[in-house]
Amino acid sequence: MSFRSKLNIFIIISVFLGFGAYYSGLVLTGHNPFLNFGEVVPGELYRSGDLGTSDLENMVKRYGIKTIICLKGEEKTEVKEKAKELGLNLVGVQARANRAPGPETLGFLAKIISGKGIERKEYNWLIKDWLGPDGDKISLPGPYLIHCQMGADRTGYLIAIYRICFQGWSAESARLEMLRYYHFPPRFPRLWEELKKMEPDKFCPVLNPEYESS
Repeated sequence: MSFRSKLNIFIIISVFLGFGAYYSGLVLTGHNPFLNFGEVVPGELYRSGDLGTSDLENMVKRYGIKTIICLKGEEKTEVKEKAKELGLNLVGVQARANRAPGPETLGFLAKIISGKGIERKEYNWLIKDWLGPDGDKISLPGPYLIHCQMGADRTGYLIAIYRICFQGWSAESARLEMLRYYHFPPRFPRLWEELKKMEPDKFCPVLNPEYESS
């Protein structure tokens, strides 16, 4: 057997074992060993990959999380039940890693994480999962936790938009942060390309009326 064949077998086995550890940690113990957690704004906004129940408990205790934003659409049943038990709010929105979210999704999420009220009936078509107050005019409190499956692509893109439009980061710095959280541009090039061609002065005021050009 050639060296290349042995290397390919080694890579396949390593990937298999890695996902086995991921599954065991997340499903059997309620903890994700590859959580990819990060503080975006301490005390206000956090990010991660897919949650286990013990992950959620730990985050509530340590960071005071009050609202979860799930970019997978629907949250896992056990995590949603734990969130309800802990008195948390939860919003599920379907984002995809192979294309950037549309302006309606971005606008909705911007209102949530900036603490502004929303008219829920305007977004019922967009909301895929929900734990929160009833009524029309709703404001969900922070600190907020945004997550997807791995916390690298969908979450990375949303955090990059937040960095640029709400914190005044350059697009280059926001993209570099995506890489630090394991975004791999060749895998989902459209997210990366959207950020590269972005014109913040035109894009950001729609999401953040208080945006100021740096």
